[in-house]
Amino acid sequence: MLVRFTVGNFLSFDTNQSLSLLADAHLGVGERIFPVDSVHLLKFGAIFGANAAGKSNVIKAMAFAHSLIKKGTDAIRNPEVYCRLKAGNKDKTSYFEFEIALGDSLYAYGFEVIIAEGIITEEWFVNLTKDDELTLFARNTQKKTFEYDTSLFDEYIGSQLEAIKAAGNMLFLQGAVLPALLGEVQGWFDHLTLTNPTSALTGYSAFPIEDWGSVSNAIAHFSTGISEIKFEDVDEKYVSSQVLPEYRKQYEADKEKARRGKTPYRLQIGSRLFLMEQEREALRFSEVGFAHKETYFSYDEESDGTRRLLDLLSVLVTSEEGSVVVIDEIDRSLHPKLTLQFVKNYLELAKTKNVQMVVTTHESLLLNLKLLRRDEIFFVEKNKEGASVIYPFDQFQEQFDAQLEQAYLTGRYGGVPFFESLYLPGEDEV
Repeated sequence: MLVRFTVGNFLSFDTNQSLSLLADAHLGVGERIFPVDSVHLLKFGAIFGANAAGKSNVIKAMAFAHSLIKKGTDAIRNPEVYCRLKAGNKDKTSYFEFEIALGDSLYAYGFEVIIAEGIITEEWFVNLTKDDELTLFARNTQKKTFEYDTSLFDEYIGSQLEAIKAAGNMLFLQGAVLPALLGEVQGWFDHLTLTNPTSALTGYSAFPIEDWGSVSNAIAHFSTGISEIKFEDVDEKYVSSQVLPEYRKQYEADKEKARRGKTPYRLQIGSRLFLMEQEREALRFSEVGFAHKETYFSYDEESDGTRRLLDLLSVLVTSEEGSVVVIDEIDRSLHPKLTLQFVKNYLELAKTKNVQMVVTTHESLLLNLKLLRRDEIFFVEKNKEGASVIYPFDQFQEQFDAQLEQAYLTGRYGGVPFFESLYLPGEDEV
């Protein structure tokens, strides 16, 4: 589970800004709270803000950090994603830190990187307790310093440890052989699902869905006109050569499901959707379609909103214990009431399952204190220098019966655009 994410000197974030999923003790525990160690974590967070305020940059920052964790500085495709509001930021480090819960313990894993130069300057891993912080390892590649808890690295290969101490292009979690605890951290990032508005929600073209019956039942209750999800067998030759390498890589990486061996995978190729199952050494493929009473439609014939909803429901019904899903623009292509209904369904799931979801949205229907806790609501707004600032709704002392939607749309909490006048084409022409 995610406790807090902090980012600085990245895109529109200048100084360090944090998104904290620590529950407000004054609001009580409630059904959607996950206790770990001495704290209580939220299972849901909604980030609101105007276009270009920077709310999507929170997710982009997580995705950037995630890519560096997986690939090192080779993952940097744009060396100018530091905060360009100040010229001096090009030579400064950018800051990324994830505070996470593993089992009954809390940890902070983070690093600093000079993005323009592709150099990782610092990396740390800290055990957070109620009374103290225990550094498990910390390194500075510029000063060539390295400290670590010897018990953590007892089984770590010495040559690998020496090679990575001063490496400025890779992070510890890239190691092929890791101490057990760092392996758990690596596993946490492997199961972190991040999505942008144009990507498949799963983040993968191949994604496990164990209970397609639940997906079918769920989508029939969302006023899409779909009565049932259908499957039609297709020839393996049509798909396997296009997807087999990527599928094998991901499938083998998931050791638990690999042992079970029969988990169906949702597989998207272009505008078509397939179901893929492994039976011993053979692969079986079915194309996914949808029944509207007596009429059949393929995936690419459905509306963008229906495809988006299927994506959302796929994650909803397959969310494993401890899963963290981060969705940028959850309301994209959806009717406001569909977005609201999906969130309601997720919040019901979160009462009985330890899952976590963070979304960005413009949907004002979600600003309802009968639906969300006050500490589940966040805003992103730009300050007078143009830098994005994250702030929780908690800082506003609102009554619990406040009309939040109306107040939000009139700018009470920031996070909405203001227009000085109308623009008509040609009005500025002489």
